[in-house]
Amino acid sequence: MNTICKPLKVNTMTYQPIRALFICLEPYARPLNDMTASEVLRDEGRFTNFIRALDVSGVGDMLEKKGPYTVFAPGDEVFNEHNIGALTSTYRLMDYLNNFIVPGKYMLEDIERLQVLQTVGGHPLLITFRDGVEVCGARIIKPNVPYNNGVIHEIDMPPI
Repeated sequence: MNTICKPLKVNTMTYQPIRALFICLEPYARPLNDMTASEVLRDEGRFTNFIRALDVSGVGDMLEKKGPYTVFAPGDEVFNEHNIGALTSTYRLMDYLNNFIVPGKYMLEDIERLQVLQTVGGHPLLITFRDGVEVCGARIIKPNVPYNNGVIHEIDMPPI
């Protein structure tokens, strides 16, 4: 990680021998807009299984090369071996994960004005409003997390 050193001005009347003091802050976090989707999810700390699935399937690479994309990311407590255990081939995993991704950057305010979104996998995601905004029954619990090629919304269950 990078280190930033900023000069701190000191009252020279009180501290004659000290002209300036440098305070070094280590490390500093990169802005989310400069980070990849996997880096942002890793920093959040709740998406280990989803990140692993993105990496194994190659879908994570797609998120970085094209775009922008909106990613609906379930946390580890709902996206686990039980959910993805039957997806034995990389192709089946990739097909499954494509249902979590929508072409285009849709902030929560945009989603609230829509009735349906089309995923990269070709499935419609129906937007409903029960206990907040839901996408195919999955409630958006942490919206509008930016990354360098779109936006991530944390959801409380897989959407399909």
